[in-house]
Amino acid sequence: MIRRALSCAAAAALTAIAPAALADRVAVLPARGGTDEAARSAAQAEVAAGLAALGHAAVPDGAVAAALKGVADGVADTTDEYRAVGAQTGADWVLSGTVEPAVTTARVELTAYLASTGRVESVAREVDRDRSAQQTQEMLAVLLRPEGVGVGELPWERPAGAAPPPSSAGGATVLPPVPAPPPAPPANEVQMAYPLGPERVWPAYSGGRRFALSASLGVAVAAARLPGASGSAASLVGAARAAYAVGDRGLELFAGGGGNLVGPFAGWIEGGARLMLTPSRTPEGGAWRAFPLHVGPALHAGAFFRSGAGAVGPGGATYRGDLEVHPVIGASLDVALALSPSVQLEAQLGNLRWVPTGHGSLLLLGATLGAGARF
Repeated sequence: MIRRALSCAAAAALTAIAPAALADRVAVLPARGGTDEAARSAAQAEVAAGLAALGHAAVPDGAVAAALKGVADGVADTTDEYRAVGAQTGADWVLSGTVEPAVTTARVELTAYLASTGRVESVAREVDRDRSAQQTQEMLAVLLRPEGVGVGELPWERPAGAAPPPSSAGGATVLPPVPAPPPAPPANEVQMAYPLGPERVWPAYSGGRRFALSASLGVAVAAARLPGASGSAASLVGAARAAYAVGDRGLELFAGGGGNLVGPFAGWIEGGARLMLTPSRTPEGGAWRAFPLHVGPALHAGAFFRSGAGAVGPGGATYRGDLEVHPVIGASLDVALALSPSVQLEAQLGNLRWVPTGHGSLLLLGATLGAGARF
């Protein structure tokens, strides 16, 4: 009898311990969506409570935060980023959620990555504010299971009072086929709010049209002049350039030239590079969203042409001096507003150009405004 009692006690202890030992580890990413921080915090807490009720173990928040430091933008929203978070935290599942609160309901979407297979699935529903914890747990129950969401209607999609789907002779539930959900947008797309109509493009700056031609007009002022210079220090300038966007991070190489349309006779040819950033780009729903305003620094170098000192001949005639060629280096802050993927307005601000010569240096400052086409 004593031996039988001990065996029963051991079996009971193992039964109690088994769920904890076999519990899946779930790395819960910070909730996203909406502008209500309190709603996101509440949704995060309900997910944690639902996981505990289902027998899962949540990875500590500190470990998840440390894993997210290895993600480029700090937000894991692609399969590769889920895989990296799962590997670093040792999680069986990586779970992310978004919440969009309304007046009496909230739209909750949960996305789960299963580390053992690399599968990513999502479920979404409108939850009632007064039953959100229970309904969130129902979502977790169908999402965090080895067989996945499957096909057919979800439990909460059945009409009230409707009988469950019929079962086969073997007891397995048979669900009617339903159309597959539309594919999620790829992470390397950005929904760009162009003034001439929104479009999904990639990369953000060039929109996939890497070649560009542009022309501009502006003003320049000689902040430092050469000895003996006379006349106005200001000039009206025109310029044109051809460019090619390299890679997906806004780097663009260009070459072109320009000169004074009004003012002292001078011109230049140059080449350079600029880095055009998109400050408004933000992640949303596995993709990106942005307004097409791009800003970045530009550096350029080349040759500067100017006429040498002139002379006054008989009868007051003025003779222009020989053409002089000097090196020039410069920098500017470039701004581009894309009206569509193929048309953009441009401005170069500062337009610093330093021209060293044998008898002094010329320093030019200015700004130009123009337009360009991308191909």
